[in-house]
Amino acid sequence: MKKWLFTLLAAVIVVSTALTLILITPSSVSAGGLVLNQGFESELGTEWTAVNAGRVGAPVREGSWAAQITASGGSLTQLIPNVDGLWRYQLWGWIYATSGVTGYIELEFWQIVDGNETLLAPATRISATNTGGSYVQVKTAVRSPEYTTHARIRLVETGLSVGGDVRFDDVGFGTYTGGCFIATAAYGTDTAQQLDVLRAFRDQVLLKDPLGSRFVSLYYKTSPPIADYLAQHNLLRTVVREALLDPVVALTRVTRPIWGQRP
Repeated sequence: MKKWLFTLLAAVIVVSTALTLILITPSSVSAGGLVLNQGFESELGTEWTAVNAGRVGAPVREGSWAAQITASGGSLTQLIPNVDGLWRYQLWGWIYATSGVTGYIELEFWQIVDGNETLLAPATRISATNTGGSYVQVKTAVRSPEYTTHARIRLVETGLSVGGDVRFDDVGFGTYTGGCFIATAAYGTDTAQQLDVLRAFRDQVLLKDPLGSRFVSLYYKTSPPIADYLAQHNLLRTVVREALLDPVVALTRVTRPIWGQRP
């Protein structure tokens, strides 16, 4: 009996969520991701291609090492394989820059097939200038173009001269899991208590079921443009929140004693 009730509940919530395209994403990424040796704690080796750049000790943001560009025109580059097209990604890192120097973290999306390389979009850049003697975090989110297979990260600078300094630490790139997806857009924040309920149902029910996992993956792929549109239209956001999202949240809360006991 209990198993039957759980199956019925899961079906109702999944169908309701699918019809309204409402689901919450995980919390923001701040570590990990697809970049190898992102903290430069190992020798640069094959992960990073360095030109007038290398590893350096203090000051660092974390650990014992950071990356430093040692001369004007220097750079560090890493090519990242297995990047999907039409997906939302996040780029982040920590930059240390002295007066007059700007450090940039650049991201490019590429299609590389049988040795043929095609740049699919202009580079996305995040930067920091004159960080006041400490590291400053910079980050952004971007959607990969269709046909993307690889991403290229480049650490570069402008304004570096004798006596100047620019360093990078904890540089990351990975699937974007925060920000303006549909439920977050509807509530206007990713910290609303209603979203915690949906997170719990996603983690304890949907992601433990093959069909639920496929639905979550499909949602992550298709919802960003809907959420972007929703965030720009206050009336529509209110309708989605009050007429669609709130009933799903209420149903999920009431039935939590059933699905919350699932191993």
